[in-house]
Amino acid sequence: MLRAMLRDLRAHKGRVAMTLVAITLGVAFVVATWVVSDSAAETIRGEDVRGDVSVSVQIADEAPELTVADKDRLASIPGVATASGVSFGYAGLIRADGKLVSARPDKAGTGWDSSARFALTSGRAPGPGEVALAEAQAKEANRAVGDKTRILLSDGRSVDTTVSGLYWYRPLGEPVPGVAFGDSAVLRSGFTRVELTARQGANVDAIAASARDLVDPDLRTVATGADLTAQAEARADESAQSQRETLLGFAAVSLLAGMFVIANTFAMLVTQRTRQLALLRAIGGTRRQVRNAVLVEAGVLGWIGSTLGVALGIGLGLLGLVASDSDGITLSVSPTSILVGYAVGVLVTMIAAYTSARRAAEVAPVAALRSDGSFAPRSLVTRTVLGLVAVTSGVIAIALTLRNDLSTTERVVAMGGGIAVWLGILFLAPVLATAVLRPVGRLLSRHGGPATRLGVRNSVRDSRRTAATTSALMVGLALVCAFATLGSSITSMLSSSIQATVPATATIVSSPVQRLALGSDVLEKVRSVPGVTNASADRYAFVKVTHNGSTSPTTMSAIEPDGLVKPEIVAGTGDVRAGAIVGENEAAMIGARLGDQVTLALDPVTSITTTIIGLHKGMEGRPLFYVDLTTVPEKFRDSSVTTVYASGPDSAAVRVGIEQAFRDRPDVVVTDRDEVIKEAIESFELLLSLMYALFGAAIVIAAFGVVNTLALSVMERTREIGVLRAVGGSQPLVRRAIRMESVVICAYGGLLGIVVGVGFGAVMQHAMMGQSLWDFSVPYGIIGAALVGMIIVGVLAALWPARRASRTDVLAAIATT
Repeated sequence: MLRAMLRDLRAHKGRVAMTLVAITLGVAFVVATWVVSDSAAETIRGEDVRGDVSVSVQIADEAPELTVADKDRLASIPGVATASGVSFGYAGLIRADGKLVSARPDKAGTGWDSSARFALTSGRAPGPGEVALAEAQAKEANRAVGDKTRILLSDGRSVDTTVSGLYWYRPLGEPVPGVAFGDSAVLRSGFTRVELTARQGANVDAIAASARDLVDPDLRTVATGADLTAQAEARADESAQSQRETLLGFAAVSLLAGMFVIANTFAMLVTQRTRQLALLRAIGGTRRQVRNAVLVEAGVLGWIGSTLGVALGIGLGLLGLVASDSDGITLSVSPTSILVGYAVGVLVTMIAAYTSARRAAEVAPVAALRSDGSFAPRSLVTRTVLGLVAVTSGVIAIALTLRNDLSTTERVVAMGGGIAVWLGILFLAPVLATAVLRPVGRLLSRHGGPATRLGVRNSVRDSRRTAATTSALMVGLALVCAFATLGSSITSMLSSSIQATVPATATIVSSPVQRLALGSDVLEKVRSVPGVTNASADRYAFVKVTHNGSTSPTTMSAIEPDGLVKPEIVAGTGDVRAGAIVGENEAAMIGARLGDQVTLALDPVTSITTTIIGLHKGMEGRPLFYVDLTTVPEKFRDSSVTTVYASGPDSAAVRVGIEQAFRDRPDVVVTDRDEVIKEAIESFELLLSLMYALFGAAIVIAAFGVVNTLALSVMERTREIGVLRAVGGSQPLVRRAIRMESVVICAYGGLLGIVVGVGFGAVMQHAMMGQSLWDFSVPYGIIGAALVGMIIVGVLAALWPARRASRTDVLAAIATT
């Protein structure tokens, strides 16, 4: 039995070629994801590990810096040989073209020391008036040993210095600094970390315990060198896992599309071999043997496709690492990635083929006497009922969560409702195909030619087959349209939020690095520009909000009450002198109402308690809490300025004056409201484009599924095509009929994907952003491109099957039984 099935598989390689393509592409995506994430983690783990630090005492996030007195106390711990302070501060390296390098400058500067932090690769250690540069930053800035360069410092200061050397940095959990000053006093900062070296034979754990007794645990963290190494490896693994989970989501979509292709292929293969299966049953084959033989056949295909997919995935992973243009990347192909590739490929194929295997086992021996070699149509009642239940449940869940101020649970319910509707439509796909395509067929029959009539009728001949083929297209295209709708809605809301908050005539001053604080001198310098009558600031900061005993992260801005920033109020008052204004969605998330008190923790030792007096129509990416500038401590007023807004009677003159004032400051960008909106939208659209490309893998697999369906359908209709040719049907007619069938299937799948995608995108923006369900923005450009793309896919997918059908030998086809 098994030999007979495998022999048949070898004899009809064309039947399974597209199935192998679907398996190969899906597995390749999974393996490439694993290779890239494993390589990133292995690269971090493979970096030189410092062995010169016994204990590290480091400040917590936003905590006050360590002082010389703190270092001296730690140095006095029994068993400590040396104690060295490590400083990090603002240092903006200026490129040869006068702009800043891309690395964030806020922690890019440090003081040079003789520790194992630095490994010189060329030149020498810097002295007073000199700097050493990290190799990556030096390459980007086009600076070499001996070059003169300018470094921007905090508060608008800058120094002209000489590059004495280049280095490779060994971090202990901190971002790699790009600039090391020969004189660390240039940074004007305390110590971010104090590194302790133990004497020979001293107990490191005892030193760490003593250090913990000397510092405040809320402001300082103490760890041994071994702990820091373990933490670095754990962060590498966590980063790899996060990257892997993100990309595997896209891989899962590709595999889902592949499952539809594989299931459809096996359903058609089993139908075509009805008489063969019946003969096997007639000569003694049991149902179990037939079912297992089909599953083994699927397993063999899965194994072959997985082998090809693993090889392709490793190649794609390598290409991805090369394309990243990162130095020192270590290629890692773990046994796990290969095993996962095989497991996914074989299991997905066998799961997709299981229904067909069961159907094959139900073939009665008497079917060998039939000449049509087909199964009786299966009832769609169960599938239709499940689909209606899923759609109804989803619609009810969405209807119950139509309010804008949704809690976290209600947001999950709304998303669940959208997913239920989507699954319900997948169940209803055969019924929908019949309901939509048959009227289209009748319409085209009256106005179209013979090829059109034949193509449309063939597309609805088997609604299950059409549904399976279009479902693969629908999944990929619906995800593209869903995220396009979400992205279009977010960019529209972002644009509206900025327009409602900032005057159109305002000149905007910000950092070229997103959400990086400007120098403390910038606001006063803007105010001193001739023609400026009003200058105020946004002080965007990540804080923690506590309400009713529950604490969660949020964002805040301290603003001037009569400043240019005016949040769009939807309830209460907008006068921050009376209390805080919070985004209506954020208020719903933390369960707060007008009049409630909240505590905002600015850092581990500083917090403010205020009353909610207004709700604004905010969104993620913009401040969710607005408070009066006078309510925050003095140290936050100038040091946390992220954006400055200025206006005057002549807005054009104001902008020119500000540009002149900061013409030698590459750490300051002068724009207006429209440019800010454009930049925000472009950066978001870049992310969406990447997502479209990743979801495109599913559409590619679905396109191969269309080719496979048409090719197998042509083989199934060999006798029919022969009769058509015998009664006068020309080769061009046959080709046009097959091509029309393909275009109808792809166009229907595209339309269904667009409808489902736009609808799910509307639910996503409602659940995620808290906006009205009906306030979504339709991505007309993506929809138009999708429709045109589906028609092109339909034409291209039909090329080979149509050519094969048109070349059918008439006499041989008529003789086929």
